[in-house]
Amino acid sequence: MNRSIHKIIDEHIKRWEMQKKQGVSPATTCNVITISRERGSHGQQVAEALAQALGFDLFHHEILESMIKESQNTKVLLETLDEKGMNIVDDLVAALVHEHHLWPDEYSKVLLRVLNTIGRHGNAVILGRGANFALKNINALRVRIVAPDDLRRKVVQQELGLNAEDAQKMMVSTDANRTAFIRRYFNADTQDPANYDLVLNTGTLSIEKAVSIIQSALA
Repeated sequence: MNRSIHKIIDEHIKRWEMQKKQGVSPATTCNVITISRERGSHGQQVAEALAQALGFDLFHHEILESMIKESQNTKVLLETLDEKGMNIVDDLVAALVHEHHLWPDEYSKVLLRVLNTIGRHGNAVILGRGANFALKNINALRVRIVAPDDLRRKVVQQELGLNAEDAQKMMVSTDANRTAFIRRYFNADTQDPANYDLVLNTGTLSIEKAVSIIQSALA
């Protein structure tokens, strides 16, 4: 049964608040994985399978954008951390703004706070939204999923029921929008492999194999 995005977020907040009351400290081991992906590379499927295999929470675009929207009106997300954790998140945001030479608007500041709050709580797979750039000072594994153009085009065709030409346009447009988003909010290049700990090609690796490799890298 599908749960609403609001209910999923509410469950996260309640669990985090309970951990705060119980004095549960953030894990020192790597328990956050960020997934960046090319359109049609099965990045979301890898993220979903990985979260299930690890028993971690999956934070994808819809959940993250809803958290950002809610956090613009209330500080409830940040307040699920203890006072020290809240200060750390604010310090991380300030450091990121300085490091990336950003002129932050309200969206980018909330985005950074939401991603770093998730990162501080841990046990999370975060898909997209530049999490690998936002969590540079958190012990996270940063993964990029890629695939050959012809394979990605076929995936987009099948997903959306498009012909090859329209699928190619959709693929290029989505990747361009993601690149522009990262450039705007993190002043960084999605294509630079130095921004990731692992770059996996699903043209030669199955989703299951990709998940296995990521799990091995966490050990």
